[in-house]
Amino acid sequence: MSNNPSGQALPAPGVRASGPGFLKRAARWLVMTQEGVLLLIIIAICIFLTYKSPVFMTGRNVGVLLSVVSMTAIAAYGMTMLMIAGEVDLSVGSLQAVVGVVVMLILNATHNLALGIGVGLAIGAVVGLVNAAATLGLGINSLIVTLAMLNILRGFAYLITQAAVQNFHKMPDFARLGNGFLGKQGVGVLGIIPLPVVYMLAIFVVMLLVMTRTTFGRYVYAVGGNPRAAALSGIRTKLIKTVAFVVMGVLAAVSGIILLSRMNSGQNNAGFGFEMQVVAAALLGGTGLGGGAGSLVGTLLAVLLLAILNNGIILLGIHSNWQMIMNGALILFAIFLDARRRHAAGLV
Repeated sequence: MSNNPSGQALPAPGVRASGPGFLKRAARWLVMTQEGVLLLIIIAICIFLTYKSPVFMTGRNVGVLLSVVSMTAIAAYGMTMLMIAGEVDLSVGSLQAVVGVVVMLILNATHNLALGIGVGLAIGAVVGLVNAAATLGLGINSLIVTLAMLNILRGFAYLITQAAVQNFHKMPDFARLGNGFLGKQGVGVLGIIPLPVVYMLAIFVVMLLVMTRTTFGRYVYAVGGNPRAAALSGIRTKLIKTVAFVVMGVLAAVSGIILLSRMNSGQNNAGFGFEMQVVAAALLGGTGLGGGAGSLVGTLLAVLLLAILNNGIILLGIHSNWQMIMNGALILFAIFLDARRRHAAGLV
């Protein structure tokens, strides 16, 4: 006997119906989630800037915008993981500078690209380990530890360069890392995709899989959400946080190497304020200050939003000081949203 009195065809078993149901879910995601709201804001601002500035949607401007976005996004992925684990790292801007000047010295002395990049990544890992040791081993708040590390690394950058020297390199292969394209420049689709964007997307996919499809990712959320309960359940909380610190350091080093390649010089003042951009992106993307909550998708969208706003300020001829004011206001807004989420969840 039929269980379909209407006589209409039913979807095959195991096949999810599409159509109005899917549209309702998509609409709900857009208006009810932080990622969806960020996407709507990005679309609205892009439409506005396209109307106000003929330069905004040009291939050159979009390419430069995405290349700049890539450096912030790569570091922000690490910051998101670390903040989900309940910690923070304010030393990433100074780490960019140290990695830049050290890698430049090695490239000038040896012309060995692999050695230079390897040393740069190793510096990031070591700094992450030191931050973890001071935070977890000595029981000092990571905000204080990494604020001190920020000054230590910046001081080393000035010492290495004698406070003012810029070290220029002459290696086309290294220059291509931050300025090249996936294909031949200007030829076909691949010729308009900057290599930094490829790195950004590749690292995003890896980080997303780690955080959503692995036991380690689940442990990161558990450790940040309730460290005591995680420890009682057998999770090695200090090890999880140490790995998060190291990943943060390595990804900050990657962004520093890309910046070095793009600037064609190692500069001791590189990365000033970079840590605030990275933290702002993580917060605005939905990562909580208290740990245990966060979204890499939200972080990527927040990075795009911040970069588009900064780009729009420049294109519209607004004074550049408004970039700092806007970034600070967005951080306060993100903290406000996080406080509301925590209050709604009964965490405060």
